[in-house]
Amino acid sequence: MIRINLLPEHYRRSTRTSPKVFAAVLLVVMVVCGMFGWFGYVYFGDLGVMEVARAEAEELLAARKERVNYYSALVAEKSDYEERASTIEGIAKSRVLWTEVLDQMIDTVNNDGDIDRHMAWFRSMAVKDATGKAGPKVQMPGFVQGDDIRRLADFHDDLEQTPFFKWVAEKSLPSGDVNISQKKKPAESLFFQLQWIFKPTENWEMER
Repeated sequence: MIRINLLPEHYRRSTRTSPKVFAAVLLVVMVVCGMFGWFGYVYFGDLGVMEVARAEAEELLAARKERVNYYSALVAEKSDYEERASTIEGIAKSRVLWTEVLDQMIDTVNNDGDIDRHMAWFRSMAVKDATGKAGPKVQMPGFVQGDDIRRLADFHDDLEQTPFFKWVAEKSLPSGDVNISQKKKPAESLFFQLQWIFKPTENWEMER
């Protein structure tokens, strides 16, 4: 298709864009494009840096949150352990530690091998449970070598010096009957009935 411009020459020239205007428009377009490019570079560059920093901060926060949860679990476990330890300690203090009682009593009976002060032995031992407000009752019939009542009194005195004796509420008197057996040397011995009534077991506190 052919177009024919029938306008005069001077009108035709006036429809053309001026080179100065074109140059100015081109410059403006280049500046605007440059500004958009710079803005995009700066924006997306800073955005990338911020996203990396955010990811690092979230990772650090997650690690610290895990440590906080672990610490909280340890605190709860410590509290539970302390409560159980306190309960066990209370039970240990309130129960009767007969092994310690017997160990201390055996040491007193042996008296480090010193038989000049006393030499004693027992025939049996009976322990009855606590009744009412009283604690356990212990009965131990035994003998002290010789017929000197002072040796029996010394033996009772030594027993009363043992650590466990502070929990004895009632005790028997150091009295005995002369017993003679030709199978022993010396043949004479004093037979006695050792009897103790302890305080209630909840008041016991053994010194170790």
